[in-house]
Amino acid sequence: MTNILSKKNKTLVQWIKQLDNTRLPVYKTQREQALVALQSTDKSLGDIAQVISRAPTIAFIIMREANRNSSAQAEPVQTLENALSRLGLARCGALLHSLVDDKEADIPFALRQVWMIGRHLNVQANGLFSTRMARLWQEIHWGSLLFLSPSWPLLTRHPEFFTEWERRVLGNNEPAVQVEQELLGMPLTELCLGLAEHWQLPYWIIEGYRLLNDNPHVLVQVLAIARHTEQPLLQQQKLDDLPALNNWFNRPANTLVFTCGLVMAAHNSWGNEQCVRWQRLISLYLKQDLATVQQTTHQLAVEHARQQHTTDLWQPAQALLWPWETLRLRQLAEQVQLAPPNSDDLARWRLHCTELLRSPSPFSNPVQLTERISLALQACGLRRICIVLLDPNRKHLQVSHLYGLTPEQIPQQFYISDNVHTHSLLNQSNCLLITKSNASEVLPHLPAEFAAVFKRTHWALASLSNGQRQVMLIAVDQATAALHPVTLQAFHKTLEHIERALVLFSSRKR
Repeated sequence: MTNILSKKNKTLVQWIKQLDNTRLPVYKTQREQALVALQSTDKSLGDIAQVISRAPTIAFIIMREANRNSSAQAEPVQTLENALSRLGLARCGALLHSLVDDKEADIPFALRQVWMIGRHLNVQANGLFSTRMARLWQEIHWGSLLFLSPSWPLLTRHPEFFTEWERRVLGNNEPAVQVEQELLGMPLTELCLGLAEHWQLPYWIIEGYRLLNDNPHVLVQVLAIARHTEQPLLQQQKLDDLPALNNWFNRPANTLVFTCGLVMAAHNSWGNEQCVRWQRLISLYLKQDLATVQQTTHQLAVEHARQQHTTDLWQPAQALLWPWETLRLRQLAEQVQLAPPNSDDLARWRLHCTELLRSPSPFSNPVQLTERISLALQACGLRRICIVLLDPNRKHLQVSHLYGLTPEQIPQQFYISDNVHTHSLLNQSNCLLITKSNASEVLPHLPAEFAAVFKRTHWALASLSNGQRQVMLIAVDQATAALHPVTLQAFHKTLEHIERALVLFSSRKR
């Protein structure tokens, strides 16, 4: 899939320019609580900061604004208390009054899930490291709370990025850099580092992204040493033999990276190697045995879950009740793949098909017709649908309807060439099924715009006529590895009904 977020790969400067102006969603209740705290006469800056820390987005907005309004000589603020002091409570109040309240239903699910992961990161970092490094608790607290904040504007504009990243990187174990290069045109760590430096976020956050982006090989070295959990003396000997690595490893700022790696892996499974290796690394850093660290991280996950009141977001504590080797994302993919349309789905499908076949056609315009076609296809169990209209010359395609896709993922207009694989589609009603076995042969001959969106799945591309010429192409999939046989059967039957509906629509009285 080539860059789902833009027609052309953006440079880092272009990404920063776009994301810098993004309005971040804010919960009304959190904004009101923050305003009450700011206006209270008996609260210290620390008390106010503690209230606002329950709303990480507001904390981020205040700290970013404080650094934007500072002089070139001033040091960037590292904590919310410093930001409140620099801006002044009146200025902070005015800033909060200027924010727009958002309903939870209007905030992208992917963004809310990443906020949840960020709060889990904060709970784990505080629980693992704040007591042992009490004098650095502010750096740990604010650094962990805002560590994922460079991704928030991206997910506000393009929530589909996290959905795809989660599925491919955490679920399918594809290389993160490769996936991110396809989707963003650059590694995510490079983008987050650029944004963190641009906004002058706390130094520990910037250092964390520098490590992940510029020096991942150093992290790999330490992870290799951390594998020897049953031989602590050997671990220490290996570190002693590499004094530069040992000095780097013990830098407190690294704790944010260790914790971030842990919570991202735990988002999929507690028992997989990705999660356990971060627990080994924390075990080595804290000089604790692995079992103790695992028990602590599990308890902290439960503590974090108890603090939450949402039911639609994933809580890693839920997976502690599952068999140790369970991979949540793989399990979800398998469940989706194996689920055919149920009886209710098929009942809805029949109703939609009945409407398509009504004579005279009940549709007064093409939009009504394509929406009904989409509803019928959805009832078959299809998760992503792209309906395009074909011009009389059979070259120019115009997107008419999208379901499960965003306009950023596919251009409004593109072209199709007449070749050995598309000839039958362009000259007669036909359906082409693209699977793993024929994808390498077929995909290069199909419009790149289709291939970019669907190439990771089994999908179907069908052409339909209005009785005289081909007028429509429909590309569909189930957003999984394969199309269910029942869904495929229903899809073929729906195509017959759509062709009849097109003839009825074109012959209606105007």
